[in-house]
Parts: sequence; structure tokens; C-alpha cells
Amino acid sequence: MATESSRPPQNTVALGAGFGIGIIWWVMAVTCFWSSYRGYAHQRHDWGLIWVLIGLLLAAAGTAAMFGTWWHLSRVRDH
Repeated sequence: MATESSRPPQNTVALGAGFGIGIIWWVMAVTCFWSSYRGYAHQRHDWGLIWVLIGLLLAAAGTAAMFGTWWHLSRVRDH
């Protein structure tokens, strides 16, 4: 017998907020990746490295926001 049940998310406002925040984080990450690309293209390796690292952190945060919101709304039981 499974201890957790999967169901569709019921709170669409919370789902929209979580995914909206995640998308905003991803937009910022893509902007950082673009800045990193431009830094490398202009032989600014320090600029490129730091912006790619910041972009990776922002992308991880955006993914965690979206996945965590979905997981919490579809997996966690109400008490």
C-alpha cells in the first residue's frame, strides 16, 4: 500500500505563484547566461565565469521553485 497519493494540484493561485516566481528566476538566469556569453566573446573570462556561475544558481533556484511548488501541492497531504 502506498503511503503517499498523487493528486492534481487544487490551489491554482499557489501553483501560479510558484511557477511565476520560477519563471522569473529562469528569465534572470538566461540574462546572466547571455551576459556571460558576451563576456567570453570580448575576451573577458572573469566576467564570463562569474555570470555563468550566477546564472547556474538562478536556474537552480527557478527549477526548485517550480518543482517544489508542484511537489508540495500534489504530494503533501492536508491534515
